[in-house]
Amino acid sequence: MSTQLGNKKIMAKNIQYYMDLYNKTRNDICQDLGIKYTTFTDWIKANTYPRIDKIELIANYFNIEKSDLIEEHNKESVQSDRPLPSNIILPSAHKLPIMGTICAGDGVVCKDDYQGTFIVDIDVKADYCLKVHGDSMIGANIYDGDIVFISKSYDFVQDQIYAIERLDYNEASLKRVTQDGDTLILNPCNPEYHAMVTDYEEVRIIGRCVGVLHKYV
Repeated sequence: MSTQLGNKKIMAKNIQYYMDLYNKTRNDICQDLGIKYTTFTDWIKANTYPRIDKIELIANYFNIEKSDLIEEHNKESVQSDRPLPSNIILPSAHKLPIMGTICAGDGVVCKDDYQGTFIVDIDVKADYCLKVHGDSMIGANIYDGDIVFISKSYDFVQDQIYAIERLDYNEASLKRVTQDGDTLILNPCNPEYHAMVTDYEEVRIIGRCVGVLHKYV
């Protein structure tokens, strides 16, 4: 028997990993498996440890082995070739890397660090994802904690939302952008923030925002 059996933190980490991998919420799993919400929440917060029959139930749900939940793994190698469970329908999907955090406020350094992958429909034409920090884009329904999908390939269109890097400050943020000659106007979507006017040479457009996934879905 695994020496890691009973380790609440490993169990919580593994359950959360498969929830993220297959875009399943706590409500989804509780409804599908008939588990009390408070009980399941205690598992993924590492407050309590599920009974072996519940571990088997969750493993079968994700079409994985019980050891995938009990033991600590290198997640880059787990599930690479395993078919999706029959209850999880992703007829045409691909993985996008989550490449860090971008500001939706008054400008902070874009934290560029790989944070795993996110499964999206094949129709989402993006190259990577960024997590949003701040509230300057709430008027465009982009909120703190959301995930935005960024395409590096684009034709510039006025008044679209772009990921912008200010070269002089090494700052990056999401803004609605308009161009007037050699000048770019970086517009927030929140009246609490002011637009920023800058020369085209002072910024770099990292990519265009082509989609958003809200934190609470």
